[in-house]
Amino acid sequence: EWEALGLDGWGWEDVLPYFKKSENYSGEDIDIDMTEHGRDGPMVVTPSAYTDGITEAFLEAGKELGYKTGDINTELQGGGFTVSHTVTSEGKRPGTYKVFAEKFEGANLTVMKFTHVRKIVFEGTKAVGIEVSRFGNIETIMAQKEITLSAGAIGSPQILMLSGVGDSDELRSVGINPVHHLPDVGKNLQDHLISSVNVDVNPENSLDILRSLKRFPEWIQNGTGPFAATGGCTGLAHIHSDVKEDKRPDIQIHMVSITHATDMGFFLFDNFNLEEDAWKYIQPHVGGETAGIIATLNRPKSRGSIKLKDKDPFSHPIIDPNYLGEEEDIEAFISGLKFCKKIAETEAFKKIGAKTWEKRHEPYCGHLDDEYEYLRCYVTAWSFTLYHPTGTCSMGKVTDERLKVKGLEGLRVVDASVMPIIVGGNTNAPTIMIAEKAADMILQDITTHSQEDSIKAMKDEL
Repeated sequence: EWEALGLDGWGWEDVLPYFKKSENYSGEDIDIDMTEHGRDGPMVVTPSAYTDGITEAFLEAGKELGYKTGDINTELQGGGFTVSHTVTSEGKRPGTYKVFAEKFEGANLTVMKFTHVRKIVFEGTKAVGIEVSRFGNIETIMAQKEITLSAGAIGSPQILMLSGVGDSDELRSVGINPVHHLPDVGKNLQDHLISSVNVDVNPENSLDILRSLKRFPEWIQNGTGPFAATGGCTGLAHIHSDVKEDKRPDIQIHMVSITHATDMGFFLFDNFNLEEDAWKYIQPHVGGETAGIIATLNRPKSRGSIKLKDKDPFSHPIIDPNYLGEEEDIEAFISGLKFCKKIAETEAFKKIGAKTWEKRHEPYCGHLDDEYEYLRCYVTAWSFTLYHPTGTCSMGKVTDERLKVKGLEGLRVVDASVMPIIVGGNTNAPTIMIAEKAADMILQDITTHSQEDSIKAMKDEL
């Protein structure tokens, strides 16, 4: 899809080696197709170290609905059910810094803590350094070769705009002198949105916090047990909605052994920024075991934006995700929730006592009798970000295919913001792939420039 936009070097065959380069697939399922998996990379990938009754019911429900179970990253990319593959090792999830960068710190990598980037420093259209705030002082750090901006899909466009790179009129409106007019900076914001069908289940099938605490020592000692499950998500599926005309799945299902009722309102309620009225829907299920069958809108058409609030580098930017701004997204989301309801109504889920939460307790949409109208209301009231923002420094518009910012010298962007179109799945591995490919391109360009300098020096001598 990216290659079709004219971005040479970003087709599937081009990027697959970089996916494999970072991966160390360590699952015990030896029958898995390894043609699209790697074994020699630093990032350990394994099937979830913990499964429960919910997981088993989910996989059985998939078969009941006519889907195969296996690896949705290889032979079942067109649709299927699977135990979650996670970047966990011994029950813990290390970040990319721990896996890729920490070993280089102190050698050819310096990490400056308590340092806030204010802007990029330019000489004309060439990026030559960065201005930072550190311990109450403003410092300038000069670059020897080039600057790589990797602040994410929110931070990278913000820093570019603070540096005078963006829509000139918008920059002037907040008091910033434009350095380079690049109107697509901050545009094209895309994200994955989620909404769930929640169910009550029989005891000892889902996550019970108090019961799980007894198994905490097991996680510490062996890296197993319920604390080894990333976010309680032990099952995944890719399916097609009834709406989008795409050969690829456009809905991802996350099977999680928790809901907003699981922690009795201590953390998740505030974490999801819920209103007090929302507790009316959740409270009747507190104290029992629950699970969420989550539909994820994987290929949204809606586009949002990032803009500056003012020229203060410590101000948060204005984030307008424009979720569900396109009618097609709403219809696809409704289709995804209907499929979640089908899962909840399978014989596999009946065996674990699954009962869908009654809409009579739902404060926003519960008054609607028509199912379609209810679900249409529900996806706007009970949808949440999956924290997969992308696209705000997109290749082809803000950067070229080598991730260099268009019209400028010495500056690249390397993070999820360069995705021109959001991927149809989780963004972690694709972002790592982008970084792996960028590292190769940077080395190639440095080598090329060194060779050119050597040739020029030889010519000068002659």
